[in-house]
Amino acid sequence: MYMASAKRPTVDSVLKQLPENFADRRIWRTVYPIRAIDNSVPAGKDIMNPLLSNKEAVRLEALHQYQILDTLPEQAFDDLAFLAAQVCATPIALINFIDANRQWFKAKVGLDIEEMPVDIGFCPLCIPQDDILIIPDTLADERFATSPVVTSAPYVRFYAGIPLITPQGYAIGTLCVVDRVPRLTLESEQIKSLQAISRLIIRQLELRRNSTQVATIKAEHQKPQKVLKQSESTLRSFFRSAPMMGIIELSDNDTLHICDHAATARFFGLAPGAMRNRHASELGLSPDYVGDWMYSCRQAQKLQLPVSFEYPHNTLATGNQRWLRATVSAIEESSVSCPRFAYMVEDITECKQAEEELRWKEALLRSMIGVSPLAFYVVDSHTGDILYVNERFCEMWGIEHLKEQIESGKLKHQDVMSKCWQLTEVYPFSSCQPISSETYICEDEISLNDGRIIQRSSRGLRDENEQYFAKLYIFEDITTRKLAEQQIREQVALLDVATDAIIVRDLNNKILLWNKSAENLYGWKAEETLGKKIEEILHNEPLLQDRKIYKNVLESSSWQGELQTITKSGKEIIVESRWTLVRDEHSQPKSILVVDTDITQKKQLEKQFLRNQRMESIGTLTSGIAHDLNNVLSPILMSVQMVKAQCHDERTRQILTIAENNAKRGASLVKQILSFARGIEGDWTRPNATNSDRPVLQLKHLISEMKQIVEQTFPKSIVVQTQIQSNLLPVCGDSTQLHQVLMNLCLNARDAMTNGGTLKISAKNVFIDENFVKMYLDAKVGYYIVFTVSDTGIGIPNELLDKIFEPFFTTKEFGQGTGLGLSTVMGIIKGHDGFITVSSSVSKGTTFKVYLPAVKKAATQFMEDLEMPIGQGEWILVVDDEPAVREISKVSLENNNYKVMTASDGIEAVALYAQHKDKISAAIIDMMMPNMDGVTTISTLHKMNPLLRIIAVSGLATSEQVPVDKASQLTAFLPKPYTTQELLKTLRLIITRQ
Repeated sequence: MYMASAKRPTVDSVLKQLPENFADRRIWRTVYPIRAIDNSVPAGKDIMNPLLSNKEAVRLEALHQYQILDTLPEQAFDDLAFLAAQVCATPIALINFIDANRQWFKAKVGLDIEEMPVDIGFCPLCIPQDDILIIPDTLADERFATSPVVTSAPYVRFYAGIPLITPQGYAIGTLCVVDRVPRLTLESEQIKSLQAISRLIIRQLELRRNSTQVATIKAEHQKPQKVLKQSESTLRSFFRSAPMMGIIELSDNDTLHICDHAATARFFGLAPGAMRNRHASELGLSPDYVGDWMYSCRQAQKLQLPVSFEYPHNTLATGNQRWLRATVSAIEESSVSCPRFAYMVEDITECKQAEEELRWKEALLRSMIGVSPLAFYVVDSHTGDILYVNERFCEMWGIEHLKEQIESGKLKHQDVMSKCWQLTEVYPFSSCQPISSETYICEDEISLNDGRIIQRSSRGLRDENEQYFAKLYIFEDITTRKLAEQQIREQVALLDVATDAIIVRDLNNKILLWNKSAENLYGWKAEETLGKKIEEILHNEPLLQDRKIYKNVLESSSWQGELQTITKSGKEIIVESRWTLVRDEHSQPKSILVVDTDITQKKQLEKQFLRNQRMESIGTLTSGIAHDLNNVLSPILMSVQMVKAQCHDERTRQILTIAENNAKRGASLVKQILSFARGIEGDWTRPNATNSDRPVLQLKHLISEMKQIVEQTFPKSIVVQTQIQSNLLPVCGDSTQLHQVLMNLCLNARDAMTNGGTLKISAKNVFIDENFVKMYLDAKVGYYIVFTVSDTGIGIPNELLDKIFEPFFTTKEFGQGTGLGLSTVMGIIKGHDGFITVSSSVSKGTTFKVYLPAVKKAATQFMEDLEMPIGQGEWILVVDDEPAVREISKVSLENNNYKVMTASDGIEAVALYAQHKDKISAAIIDMMMPNMDGVTTISTLHKMNPLLRIIAVSGLATSEQVPVDKASQLTAFLPKPYTTQELLKTLRLIITRQ
């Protein structure tokens, strides 16, 4: 096969040309290397290589000279192919011409395809042989056994081919015969016949080429005659269709028309044919114009060139003046005595008018360019000549002194560039060159050393033939504009960094500006809002309110107030909105500037602040109530204990015990109220307290008590269930505060079950391992008590679960909840080193689990301590503004071998102590008294006697909040209300201290 420079066809393209019955086409996709048939080519070398000689190009040129490829079938070649098949008695015979990348069949017998690739078959092997090539049995030779033409249609088993050699000795193809059965060889007569047929094929090609050349010569011989006839016909057509033309000769001092022309006759108002043999003077031309004609004719004869001249002509019919351009040319004729001239006359009236208009436009353009702020510069693309430059260009680049030299042509384009570089160190034209494919190719900016910014653009100029002939450069000083743009960009940047949302809307409510803060506040991107109406974006804004604000702005030029709106995500926000009317340069309303500030958090903080103020007010009120209640409960509690100690009737003692317990519960409730109002905690929760300082509690008692409270106070539609593990471990904690945790969780459950349901309270022991600790940061490895409060109420949405423990967060309506219940629970549980979890499902209920560290020791038994330490006859000073407290304290102390002095305030106490300081051993002083409070009284007494023992009592504060010396062994604190036993123990403890 051949390797030529032309692009070889792909296998797929070849397969498409093969007939449908050409065996299995997949076989043809494999390229089989065919080895040489003789010993002149080494085994293993591709059959393409013999065709890669230097003579291949010459061989292909010899083939193409015959112009035989891709021609229609011809009977002569078909007969020769048929003759070869008959001579050799084969079913297939081909006349095959080998091109660079294909084998083309001029004639064929027994085969339907027109061509095939050059790397398939055996004909390419025959080319370099210069003699017949015979392959007796293709299957018997391993070199050909797998060839596609052997294994599939046409199933070649025998092949014989003779090269077609031109008279110059080039093999351009083959004559081959093919059989589907193997043969030993051909007879000598058959070989000679094939050789003769091959020579006939070459002779037929030569005859074909010669006949083509004869036809070409004949056509070339006939061509000049046709051209001459066409020229004569064209000339006659041109003469008939030309505006005005003819032939004249000079006669004395006049011109004589010797031919006729219809258009010329019509112009002079004559009938067709009336122009022949007429003098110019007879046509109404003045002697001056006739003289111009004669002068131009003589010039044309002298120069032997056409001569043109223009002149005005007044038509006789209309009296209108027309401008004519005449062109005369001498005719060389030897047969006439007078010189003759051909002429052509054009009506150039419209051209003259156009030239006049063009001159006027040029003058106008020059005037406009003279006053324009733009600098113009035009340079010839080929010569570099400066075609035009205006004054502004010279001023811009500082070359005014060179303008005359530029206009006179003394300076070229390169000279001007050099001068501009010397003055500004900038080339005005570099990197801004137009190209032919674009009208405008450049528009950029140049920064000069003096701070100026020049904008330049370039454009290619075309002539009447649409060819580029010049380059136009336009320069503009945009320094001022750039500074203004920079200022605008800075202002826009300021708008974007502003924390307030800035919106500009026109008078039709369409959004013109939407800054970054507006994007952040409302969630809408600027590209989503610009050009849209404000109600499309903030669709929730009440139209009536918006119209009122709009009307107010038009009337008073501004408006300010608070608006409730919704963001793109549906979040409700409150904004402080300020509207300002923007006017144009004529003071007419143009747009409205809106500045919105998000005050949602501020409003929430204000609400929380108001709530805190209310809580603080409640705390202040509660403190006063607690003080009075403690002063009421103190004498009751002490009196009941005194009566109980003296009573021996069992039923009466039971009644007194009930009164005593209720007085203690009242005291606990007062303490709880103070915890809510002022954050007061028990002494056991102070920072330096340890587990050993905390009482050990059994939660099952609190749960049982809570069940009784719920069953008595909650709606009957709520069913209470409890489940407590039998061996429940105790915990360390404050019973009052844990009671409050249970109460708050039960109240929340009640509020969630408005239509009734089931409230479950359970408690059990659990062990928390390391895996559990990894899930809950507040958990520690060890034993816990977990008590659970669950309900079947409305549940809590997932998005609110993380917020329910936040202070002041509530889902209840305003005024129905403070949002402190669960936050108080969280604070108490953390104070007990525990943690709390919550799970909820909407419409199914909520479950709270409280984990408290368990202790492995017995719960504190609150057994009644009957020990009553009595005195040794010491004098005690009791100072309290409540008469009942003073009286019951005095009776209780005197019944236990003490002597008592009483005072109603601090002033009286100081006076008594001054009189009896030698015998008074201790003082019991209330912290809240009129005239002189307890702190001042204690300070005064200690100044009088630093060793005086003092017990500070109060119904409001804990020991941590009493301003006395905690480290002193001479002072102690006793909260109201207190029992006689507590009073006697504290007093004995303070007196006996060293």
